[in-house]
Amino acid sequence: MRKDAAIGVDGITKEQYGQDLEGHLRDLHERLKAGRYRHQPIRRVHIPKASGGTRPIGVSTIEDKVVQTSVAALLGALYEQEFLPCSYGFRPGRSAHDALRALRAPIQNGEANWLLEADIASFFDSVVRAALVEMLRERVADSALLRLIGKCLHVGILDGAEFLAPEVGTVQGSSLSPLLGNVYLHYVLDVWFEREVRPRLRGRVTLVRYADDCAPRRRGKEAVMVT
Repeated sequence: MRKDAAIGVDGITKEQYGQDLEGHLRDLHERLKAGRYRHQPIRRVHIPKASGGTRPIGVSTIEDKVVQTSVAALLGALYEQEFLPCSYGFRPGRSAHDALRALRAPIQNGEANWLLEADIASFFDSVVRAALVEMLRERVADSALLRLIGKCLHVGILDGAEFLAPEVGTVQGSSLSPLLGNVYLHYVLDVWFEREVRPRLRGRVTLVRYADDCAPRRRGKEAVMVT
């Protein structure tokens, strides 16, 4: 965790939490085992975007960040063997530069006839939680872990003086959200593209996805529109 990690709703800094780190982690571990752990509300801040407007970012408490990071590590070990090669975002050993190289080479070699770029607007805020949980059930058999993920998903948001309880989405800024987003898009985009789209096309087609940004490139005589 960064030294300047933002402070959550409880006002506890990383330095303060670390003053009795062993004691705090022992207490957290016992509450997790007993099912008494409760995710605290997330503090929302609005970060200006270069294109105008703001991007809402959720800030969790230090303790909740510890839980999110641990769950993400568990799920990552499970899903890394499932994710397809077309996925580049938020994965170990992969970067945006790798995704760009996957696009650049065939374009420069004159092999790509069509390049379609798509960006899912407000992706993290629009994830259907019930569908995500059903996707997770396909690979996660531990009901206690699923309940813990549910606690991280179904959490209130403190936006200034206003308390919100959204029924959809996974908070952008959470340590767990990128992994959950990859699981969601693995099924609704990557696997769908491989099973439903590719078999219907003549010629070669490749999907390159970085988080919620994707670019199918097409080689062959037919044009293809992916929506």
